Order: sequence, then structure tokens, then C-alpha cells
Amino acid sequence: MKSSARLGRPVNADAERTRRRILLAAMTHVAEVGYSRATMKSIAEQADLTSAAIYRYFPSKADLVLQALDDVFADVVGRLEAAAFSAGGFRDRLVALLEEALACMADHPAMTRFEASLLFESTHSPEFAAAVGYRRHTEETLYRRLVVEAVEVGELPGGTSVQAMVDLLTSVSWGLTHLSVTATADRHRAAIRLTESLLAQGFPVGS
Repeated sequence: MKSSARLGRPVNADAERTRRRILLAAMTHVAEVGYSRATMKSIAEQADLTSAAIYRYFPSKADLVLQALDDVFADVVGRLEAAAFSAGGFRDRLVALLEEALACMADHPAMTRFEASLLFESTHSPEFAAAVGYRRHTEETLYRRLVVEAVEVGELPGGTSVQAMVDLLTSVSWGLTHLSVTATADRHRAAIRLTESLLAQGFPVGS
């Protein structure tokens, strides 16, 4: 019979596997109830561990949640960069980014709601503001590389405003992310497909 008692730190268990189990539970629980309502006890219950076991890995809720954000962001950014720079031209790279973003959301279904909760938290927490700011900066850096390379090879006119294009791409990305939180998966997927269709027809270039 399966015991209903939660486990402490398992003897001879792989520490990294346990750590990731805790991080996944934290992300899932915060996505469900929000950061302010989440507790280490509730996260422990989600992970089927004791609170004491959680504290052996993470000293506080903030530390745990920030590490969960860092881990998922590192995975997503790495995948987006690999997708973008494995494609051909500028439009193909943007489509590859959109497709990989969909794949990331499928692999991390709680990710967007988790990030949305922390975005609200960042308005009054310097730690969370720094984490969210770093995420945006890294995304903008990726788009800047794409735009600069597209200008250099002549895919975009030399007079293209790099900053305006980066701002446009960032706005589209964050708008689609917001839609994924507030609308159904079908609506979000349809919006991405329409964006890809518009890209195939031609990308408007600012002056």
C-alpha cells in the first residue's frame, strides 16, 4: 500500500532530482495561487515533501521562487536562441522563435502564469524587479542581434531603426505571452499562426 505520509529528504536520492522536483512544485503552485498566497508548506505538499526537506534546499520562499524563475528562464532562453539562429533569414528566424515559444509553453504549462504572478510582485520587490528586468533585457538582446544581422546582410534596409524594431518585436512577444494567460490555448495558438502568416507576407520596416 502506498504511504500517504510525505517524504523527508530521501536517503541516497539524487539531490538534483529532488531540487528540480521542488522547483517544479513551486512554479506550479505559484502559478495557481499567486506568489503572495503561496507558502513553503503548500509548496512542500505539492512536491510531496516535508517543509523541513524544502528548507534544506532553499532558505526562503523568495529564494526558492527566484531560483525557479531563473531555471525556467535559462532553459527557455537557451532554446529560443538555438531556434532563432538555426533558421535561415530574418523572417524564418522570427517564425522559428514563435514555434519554439509554443513548444516551451507546452513543456512548461505553468510558466506564463508563474511569470505573470512575479511581474505583479516586481512592482514592490527589488529582487523580483531585477529578475523580471533581466528577463526583458535578455529577450531584447536576442531581438537586437537578429535585427542588426538582418540589416547587415541587407534583409532589412540600412535606415531601419533597430530600437524601434526591437520594441515592436518585444511588444508582440509580451502581447502573445499575455494572451496565453488570459485566453484559451486555441486563441493563443491562432494568434501565433496569424503572426507567422503576416511575417510570410512581408515585414513592415520603420524609418
